[in-house]
Amino acid sequence: MTFGRNQVGGSPARRVAVAGVVGALYVVLSLLVAPLAFGPVQFRLGEVLKPLVIRYPATIPAFAVGVGLVNLFSPVAGGLELLLMPLVNLVGGALCWLVAHRVGGRAGTYLASTLFALVIAAGVATVLHFAAGLPYLVAFGSVAVSELVLLLLGNAVLVRRL
Repeated sequence: MTFGRNQVGGSPARRVAVAGVVGALYVVLSLLVAPLAFGPVQFRLGEVLKPLVIRYPATIPAFAVGVGLVNLFSPVAGGLELLLMPLVNLVGGALCWLVAHRVGGRAGTYLASTLFALVIAAGVATVLHFAAGLPYLVAFGSVAVSELVLLLLGNAVLVRRL
């Protein structure tokens, strides 16, 4: 199933280029709001780009690398955050793509973006619980709100309109 004429196809070089540009844009947008990008109430502007994995699956590893780079600036950066969160993004991105393509249509893209947001929130809550001592459910709830807003907005603006 495809989601329109703009799905990345063509040469491997084109897919790598798109992934590189999107990954770099994720890092720039996330660090632009760096004080808000870390901690229990996170707002990473770059998260709005993540639903692009639905149309451009080559961006899945780009987001994992981007998250790793952004997390180097985290006040709680450590092995858990630097290893777990890129892995969470790989799994979340792959699940997002799979759900969107299995369910299909508008409902599939929104369901997939919601799932991706919740997977990310669970990963961040795990890091905040073990690295900063925050209660897991409090961390999950606060991160889930911003992730849901950003990923659903990204779905509406970037996926549904491209």
